[in-house]
Amino acid sequence: MPKPDGFSLRRRLLVRLFAALAVLAAGLFAFVNAYAQRAADSAYDQLLLAAALSIGDTVRVENGRIAVDLPYSSLGILAMARRDRIFYRITAPDGGLVTGYGDLPIAAGGEREALSSFRNASYKDAPVRVAVLDRLISHPQLSGWVRIAVAQTREERDGLAKDILANAFLPIALAVLVGAGLIWFGVRQALAPLAYLEQVIRARQPHDLSQIAIPPPAEVSQLVHAINILLARLRGNLDTMQTFLADAAHQIRTPLASLRLQAELAADEPDPDMVRRSVLRIHRNAVEASQLTSQLLSHAMVIHRREALEPESVDLAALLAHVVQRADAVSEQAEVSLAVGRGAAEARVPGDPISLVEAFTNLVDNAVKYGGEGGPVEVRIVLRPDGGVRAEVADRGPGIPDAEKQQVLQRFGRGSTGTGKVGSGLGLAIAKAVADAHDAELGLFDRTGGGLVVRLDFPCRPPLERPRGSAVPAALLAAVLVCWTASDARAVETAYPAPGESRETLRIDAATDTGAMEPLILDFQAVDPGVTIAYSELTTRELYDRTVAGASRADLVISSAADLQVKLINDGYAQPYVSSETLALPDWANWRDEAFGFTYEPAVIVYNRDLVPESEVPRSRDELIRLIRENRGRYAGRVATYDLATSGIGYFFASQDSVLFSQFWQLVATLGSARARLACCTGDILAMIRRGEVLIGYNVLGSYARAQAEAGAPIGIVLPEDYTLILSRVAIIPKTAERGDLAGRFIDYLLSERGQRVIAGRSALYALSPRIEGEATSAGVRRSTAGPVIPITLSPALLVFLDTLKREHFLRQWHLAFQAP
Repeated sequence: MPKPDGFSLRRRLLVRLFAALAVLAAGLFAFVNAYAQRAADSAYDQLLLAAALSIGDTVRVENGRIAVDLPYSSLGILAMARRDRIFYRITAPDGGLVTGYGDLPIAAGGEREALSSFRNASYKDAPVRVAVLDRLISHPQLSGWVRIAVAQTREERDGLAKDILANAFLPIALAVLVGAGLIWFGVRQALAPLAYLEQVIRARQPHDLSQIAIPPPAEVSQLVHAINILLARLRGNLDTMQTFLADAAHQIRTPLASLRLQAELAADEPDPDMVRRSVLRIHRNAVEASQLTSQLLSHAMVIHRREALEPESVDLAALLAHVVQRADAVSEQAEVSLAVGRGAAEARVPGDPISLVEAFTNLVDNAVKYGGEGGPVEVRIVLRPDGGVRAEVADRGPGIPDAEKQQVLQRFGRGSTGTGKVGSGLGLAIAKAVADAHDAELGLFDRTGGGLVVRLDFPCRPPLERPRGSAVPAALLAAVLVCWTASDARAVETAYPAPGESRETLRIDAATDTGAMEPLILDFQAVDPGVTIAYSELTTRELYDRTVAGASRADLVISSAADLQVKLINDGYAQPYVSSETLALPDWANWRDEAFGFTYEPAVIVYNRDLVPESEVPRSRDELIRLIRENRGRYAGRVATYDLATSGIGYFFASQDSVLFSQFWQLVATLGSARARLACCTGDILAMIRRGEVLIGYNVLGSYARAQAEAGAPIGIVLPEDYTLILSRVAIIPKTAERGDLAGRFIDYLLSERGQRVIAGRSALYALSPRIEGEATSAGVRRSTAGPVIPITLSPALLVFLDTLKREHFLRQWHLAFQAP
């Protein structure tokens, strides 16, 4: 049965196949999705409420003010959701901020319908779930409701909701698959007219470019119309090509026919003078045919190179000097000169030098041919005020009338002033094609005093690349000082020029000694020789403050203060990066695909091997307490550790000890009673031990101690047998990084087997990868101690001891133990 014209194929498909199935599937999906969201929220809301209750139990009144000692477990509970960021805010009865994130959105105080509530909000450009708990404080000095708000991003709960949705929707998906089979059968039947149309098109001969005349279905009528338009355009292009070939054949055939005729006449002519005149005419026609053929080939070459070649940086002044030198050497009609304007000698344009030479050669040849008898031909190059480059070829010939200026830019177009001159009409067409390929503007102008000026204006563009063989600027070869006015701190920046041709620059801000990172930087450049690296060494706090203030231009930030790195990520100052190397990291060394640990450095006890007998060396924290108490006279003033008020790494280690070591405050009191010496950094502690001023150092960073011991210092190293804390230096890519992709490549190198081998063998650090063997590796650390090795997990739980009140309370207890003000 013939199919009616213009029937609706879309309506046929919708009515027969999709209507009922789509409505049913969408309804079931919406129901299951809503259930999955409610179930996920219910599960994680209990964790949020537990964290808020944990914080609420520590709320108290001190000196007429609300005080909170943030429990480690409060954020540790939420940190089990590994991808979520955590925020909190505690407000006093008067609405004032006690501690936490002051801008976290919570409802204002007032009438309370319930002690706890949950709500969705947006914070730091991320959706969050907020649990709000109201706790009544009754005290003679202060009474009222304290509001505790704990917020968590939705990554993990949304992941759980997706899992529930996927599992619950599976039976529906199976039903949809069965329906898909039925749909396939229906579509096959419904689209039979399209198959017929396909057969009609396939049956056409290659030369048949006529319109498709069969009536198409309504849904494909526009498609058939578009095909017909394409056929018409293709036929027009073929006609244009045939016309061009015919023009070219005609232009070449005419001088060839003339050559043949002149040769036949010369062969039959007995008069020598007539033969000589015939030979001269043959020579003139041969020259004309040769020039025409050359121009046709040049035009074809220019068109081809415009489509096939990548541009490079071209020294335009040198190119024009070459063209002028060649033209002046062969020109007998006029002198050809070059004038270079101020600053134009260094002018460079992106483009194809071969095409540019061909264009300017044609322009200079035209100027000599048509205007050389009237005076010298001048070639000029100047810089335009907007930064672009202008090149001009000027002659003193008859010029070109305004009415013919567009005509002579076309193929085979010649002006009336060229009558009697041998030419093909392709010279200006070639120059116009080259100008268009370089986004340059070509114009023809009358010259004051008579003559023609052909002008090419090249746009202002930055150079494509540093010229081959040029030296790296001296400013990049030396270390420079970068002043950061926000903190009056000075960071030393060391530049590592690319060993090959510099293509890109990686900026690294780090709190790691330049000497420790230098082997890694140099080896990375051996792998990728086109990268220049600018390395700035700062303190951990400076790194954090610069990143938060937006004063850093770094593409990569590396710090041993894992807690500050986690806070940067938690507060939204980092961007994610995922690769096979980052996915292979252990879970504790990768948080949210934004924080990446790449070393495995133990916190150790160090001692002076020449002054401390082996029998007195403490192998655990408990032994250290007993040693100091039993030998107060010997060790008074001769034990050292970090000053927690000034040392970020010291405070970090001490806060972790307070969680893991039940006798931590007993150890602190013992150190205080022994008048332990406090230092800001690891180097100072090791220097005191090396000189014999101090006998034992506690919680010292093991990588620095090992480096000095290997250098010959009398330093012994003990990995405590009760437990050994493991610190991993953390790399993050700031959100403001301009070359996040390049920073990711450097992270992949640090985590690669090659990079880890360099860490273990040539730097002062410890390698994290379990595939690497040696003393300075994770395997070597585990072999060196009989006790447990505990890596510090990158998670929001580290934020607890960064809380302002928590830090103040912790440091107050520390100072009391040392009797410090």
